[in-house]
Amino acid sequence: MTTDYFRASTATDDVTRSALLFNIYEYRTGVFLAKAYVAGQNAHGGLTVVHHSAKLSGLAFYNINVTQSLRRAFHLLEALLPKTIANALRQKGRRPTTLPGLLSTKSPRRTEAIRHVHHRLSELLTLCKTNDWSVSLNLDVRQPPAGALLRFTAERPLPVISFDLTARACTYRLRISGSDRNIPRRIRYGDWKVLTNHPTPGWLVCDRTLLQLGHLNGKHVRPFLSSDEVVVPTEKFRPFWTDFIVKIAKHHVIEATGFTYREVTSPTACRLVAKLHPFEGRYLLHPEWVYGEKVLTRQDREEHCVTYNLEPPYRLTRITRNPQRERTDLEALSDLGLLTDSVTAALYPDERGTYSALYWLIENEARLRQLDIDPVRPEIDGRLLVTPPCSVTMAAGRSGDWLDLTGEIEVGPHRIPFQRFVRYLQKGEHHFPLPDGTTFLIPQEWFTRYRPGLRLARVEGKRVKMARSQTSLLRQLDITLPADEAKSLADAYHPSGNLKATLRPYQLDGVRWLVRHYHQRLGACLADDMGLGKTLQTIAVLQYAKEQIQAELNNNFASDAGAGPSGAAAPDSASKEQSLPAPAATQMDLFAAPAEDESFLQPLRALVVLPASLVFNWQQELQRFAPDLTLTAQTGAKRARDVRILRRFDVILTTYQTALRDRELLGKMEFSYIVLDESQQIKNRQSKIFKTINTLSATHRISLSGTPIENSLSDLWSQMQFINPGLLRGYAFFKNTFIDPIEQEDDPEKKQQLRRLVNPHLLRRTKAAVAPDLPKLETQLYYCEMTAAQRKVYLKETSAARNALLGNFVQEDGEYRFRVIQTLNRLRQLATHPALLDAGYDHGSGKLTEILEQWNTIRRSGHKVLLFSTSVRFLELLKQQAAIPAAEFAWITGSVPSDKRALEVERFQSNPTVQTFFVSIQAGGTGLNLTAADYVFILDPWWNPTIEDQAIARAHRIGRQGNVLARKFITRGTIEEKINRLQNRKRDLASGILNTEEKFNFSKDELGYLLT
Repeated sequence: MTTDYFRASTATDDVTRSALLFNIYEYRTGVFLAKAYVAGQNAHGGLTVVHHSAKLSGLAFYNINVTQSLRRAFHLLEALLPKTIANALRQKGRRPTTLPGLLSTKSPRRTEAIRHVHHRLSELLTLCKTNDWSVSLNLDVRQPPAGALLRFTAERPLPVISFDLTARACTYRLRISGSDRNIPRRIRYGDWKVLTNHPTPGWLVCDRTLLQLGHLNGKHVRPFLSSDEVVVPTEKFRPFWTDFIVKIAKHHVIEATGFTYREVTSPTACRLVAKLHPFEGRYLLHPEWVYGEKVLTRQDREEHCVTYNLEPPYRLTRITRNPQRERTDLEALSDLGLLTDSVTAALYPDERGTYSALYWLIENEARLRQLDIDPVRPEIDGRLLVTPPCSVTMAAGRSGDWLDLTGEIEVGPHRIPFQRFVRYLQKGEHHFPLPDGTTFLIPQEWFTRYRPGLRLARVEGKRVKMARSQTSLLRQLDITLPADEAKSLADAYHPSGNLKATLRPYQLDGVRWLVRHYHQRLGACLADDMGLGKTLQTIAVLQYAKEQIQAELNNNFASDAGAGPSGAAAPDSASKEQSLPAPAATQMDLFAAPAEDESFLQPLRALVVLPASLVFNWQQELQRFAPDLTLTAQTGAKRARDVRILRRFDVILTTYQTALRDRELLGKMEFSYIVLDESQQIKNRQSKIFKTINTLSATHRISLSGTPIENSLSDLWSQMQFINPGLLRGYAFFKNTFIDPIEQEDDPEKKQQLRRLVNPHLLRRTKAAVAPDLPKLETQLYYCEMTAAQRKVYLKETSAARNALLGNFVQEDGEYRFRVIQTLNRLRQLATHPALLDAGYDHGSGKLTEILEQWNTIRRSGHKVLLFSTSVRFLELLKQQAAIPAAEFAWITGSVPSDKRALEVERFQSNPTVQTFFVSIQAGGTGLNLTAADYVFILDPWWNPTIEDQAIARAHRIGRQGNVLARKFITRGTIEEKINRLQNRKRDLASGILNTEEKFNFSKDELGYLLT
């Protein structure tokens, strides 16, 4: 061809009337490739002349719009170039080959090469038909193209396929039906060329007509180019049946004689089948349609399929799905509330639990059958799932400290002992095997109703038992519980004249609550707000317990008196004896018998364990409110070493550290009560003090704490394990059952269950709710500006910390966490005063200046003030800067012994010249009664806001006359300001259980926030 772009550009008419022409040419016998040309058009759109080969980059010149389809077509043309095909099929490490070599009849890769060509040519021809592009066959570019043009059939012709099976052979015939008169009815009467075989259907040319014949390819047509039928001998029929007839019937209606053939075009049934998802661990509902012997699902995408047998007499069923009927069934299921899983196309109810779909299927069986949908229950381990009528009967009886649960499960004709069934409810296993070989699906209602109450039950052999402290869990189960006389005894309680105090109404309620627990022999945690009189309420119940012992003793004396003179009552003075030898004065043999007067004295033997700073406070309040109770302080170097001395007292006061040192001595005693004040001291279940306290023997246990959950729910477990061992089971069980779901997922059901367990044994009242007559408390924030020198030091430290900690964040590493805490504490100290870190720093502190100014103003006005700090060094710095005489201030830090602390409290409370009290939060933030203070200064914020609240409560408590003003000093632009903001986020963890905070634990974002 001599035409080129220059010639084309001079022919204006041709340029404006040009079109693409795709030519299919026979490259080798039976193998066709393709090229594209630009051809001229006449006024009627006919192609008149071939200009030149088409290139994608030059089509705009001819006003040919380049679409995405056209780009794909040219990509296929490039792929059909002989050199491109050879390169694509070149094997790695082999010498280059050519397309002729690949197509050689001796080439082992001939089939692969032909398939490669057919796939690309088939796609190109499909694009040509879709876009109405002109196609020619074996074009001579020197001649007008009209003689080589092909046309696509307007309507795809259909093959008529028939099989006639006799005893001798199977005759296979193929004809063509359709409206296109250019396609002969018998194949051998046409001029056929096979352009492609892959994929099926293949492209054929018959007398210059391009067509696809049903789902056939060239291989199917070739046998009929010279004959109207193909005869397959009987001995070869078996592979012909499976490899040809069955496959042909899947895509075409056939005619058959000699074997059974039928067509199914509508389902005979729709089934809804429950199946367990292999990965998600939950049941889903799968719609299935029954077409003859075939069951099809939504995941089966094919429109047609076949079923057949392999042995004579041969049977073949061709199935054509009915999409309209299937859509109708799916719409009906959707109207019942089922949703569709986007991945599996299965259905599920709105609730996504493991067994939700199974329960939905059973509950809706009748409605499904009305819609002609058959609900199919699954088999589990080869057992049919059944849901016969069922019921539960249970009862409870007391056995010492335990409740014995008995009962029976009735499932259809089966009677199952209660203890066999409990394990399934506890573990959440919904399948219970029945004796008749079926599996009972436990109703979901039973898990909702019974599982929370039975989750903590213990199954031991044939016994099911629960701790008496867990009785609250059984109330919702409609179980008849043994009568509880403790409530009526508690309601009847009124303080005797031996209690020298007038109880406020809420305090009377608290004592009655403790009395009820006394008669139930259950432990109690009194968690009232700071300052509401937890100590007084506890003393009242100790006095009551002592009176119960005396009443029993008097009854015994009365019984003895009726028998003779020896039963005379003991003198009244004996019950009030308090003057005993000093513990250090009499050192008895540890293994000696009990003193002769012990049975006569009947001491209460209540052990009160408390921080050292509270010993003096308890001594005062016991002597004031319950002077009849004999009392000893088991503290200091001169404390008793003889268990017989301690056994003579009603109340024994000791500190946590002393109890640890005296664990062997205390372990020899049987206490009526163990009381823990500020019981958060045992929050760490791994600590020695927790383990020691829990080895001591006591009939009754009380813990007192304004913050029973100080850091996490594990604190609550420690508290409950002390007062009622086993209430929350072991720690691992408690963590899996409660801590993880609540702290990680905020599980409301677990919160409710934990509340139900804990609330009967934990009483918490707030000041606002029960003591409206408390003085008004006003808390103010004072923001202090850093000095220039202080800011320079602080920013330098912050920058270094940010680079060191955020660049290598390893939250779970203990050493890293220690570095974080150490670094953050350094920043807190710099925000307070750089001199706390650098003794040579002498440029001042904005906070120190502000505190001194306000403090001096308050002192000049005659008011008293508490100064709380986490840093003893800062307290010393303040004292030094103020140059205040020792006679005008009180001082408590960790180094001050307990007896000296009591004197310091007394000086501040009673001496008007002592206006200032320096207190380290760690040593004096709890337990102290400092109602003489008008002001409370919190000099530096702590991570846990409850610690600050407790410090403020030293002054803001019952007994205080006049308002209390608390001031928190925050250095602006420092970590202190951010700590104050984070404190508000630390009050939400157990708000549904009681008021608490979350762990001292920072995420990377929080740490980054603190260091910016």
